[in-house]
Amino acid sequence: MHIINELDAGGAERVLTRIACHNARNSDPDAPCQIVVSLMDEGVYGPDLIEAGVELHCLGMTSGIRDLPAAIFRLSRLMRREKPDAIMSWLYHSDFIATLSALLSGRGTRRLAWNIRCAEMDLAQYGRSTRIVLGLLAKLSGRPAIIAANSHAGQRHHISCGYHPRKWAYLPNGFDTDEWHPDPGAKYRLCKQIGITPDKYLIGMVARKDPAKDHATLFEAIRLVRAQGHDAHLVLIGHETDALIIPDELDGHVSALGLRRDVAALVPGFDIAVLSSSFGEGFPNVIGEAMACGVPAIGNDVGDVADILGGTGKTVPLHAPDKLANAIVELLTEDVDSRNYRKTAARMRIIDHYSLRAMNDRYLALWDGLAGKRDLPDFDFPGTDSSK
Repeated sequence: MHIINELDAGGAERVLTRIACHNARNSDPDAPCQIVVSLMDEGVYGPDLIEAGVELHCLGMTSGIRDLPAAIFRLSRLMRREKPDAIMSWLYHSDFIATLSALLSGRGTRRLAWNIRCAEMDLAQYGRSTRIVLGLLAKLSGRPAIIAANSHAGQRHHISCGYHPRKWAYLPNGFDTDEWHPDPGAKYRLCKQIGITPDKYLIGMVARKDPAKDHATLFEAIRLVRAQGHDAHLVLIGHETDALIIPDELDGHVSALGLRRDVAALVPGFDIAVLSSSFGEGFPNVIGEAMACGVPAIGNDVGDVADILGGTGKTVPLHAPDKLANAIVELLTEDVDSRNYRKTAARMRIIDHYSLRAMNDRYLALWDGLAGKRDLPDFDFPGTDSSK
């Protein structure tokens, strides 16, 4: 049983959907049945889960604290009825509610894993309830059988917040490289769709409108790139990006497409993929997805971006539009052989280190450990002692 705040378009939601659908479609009779509980509604990914045969329950919470007791009661009742062998909660509010519900249901927390999906957060940008819940979770962090994180940065940050789990596990994201793949015709189709000529450089970022994504830095970087004489056009994909205020200097040079369901068909059309996030990222999916498509990527030095890139792209400091612009120009002006090598190396790094199969094997082993079918696995963070 997976428990998550909501199923709108976000990185954690996308990975949960990926892993649940993959196992639901598995023809192996021993593949675990997947149950997903959204504290809110079915959001963007609910239909995908249902189509794949995942059992979906929506508790109908709003953002108000008044719904909390009813949600805990409904979830504990669902746990008593379904008797899940393993319970995995995703994101802070779900960790809190799942822990209380597991205790109330009688299933206990020995079957529970928290799944941390972020690194250092600027909590001033979010609601008071998030700050309160994080403090409570630090106190409760010894309750679940194991706490997983998808990044080194996420583990380090939560230890600094007072997390003291019985055991840590490293669960990096994985990608379906059949879905995310190079497509030589993608740029022509994307340019036609947004009404520009294909001789322009397409710089793309897939990220919702959110303070963490720092679109202001990206806008200034693109302005600087264009000021250096490079005909760059920015493509923004993500929830409410079509509501962003575009600077006057970039009028006609930005296409904000909003939320899209065909992102895997659009990303291969980018010349460069960028992530300008200034905080909150652990293991950003969008970097791995671009790399799987053979698109060179540039990311701010947040979370595990540098580790994921592995030298196939570039990292730049936070809030540094000049450095971001310089990195973009460096990649745009590479010779053909260097660029082709970079594109191939990026895709091969995802295939070799972050495949969907490798991710799924780790999740299956962890779930089996929670179910008591084997010892909980030792998925140490590379280069660290996960018991510390």
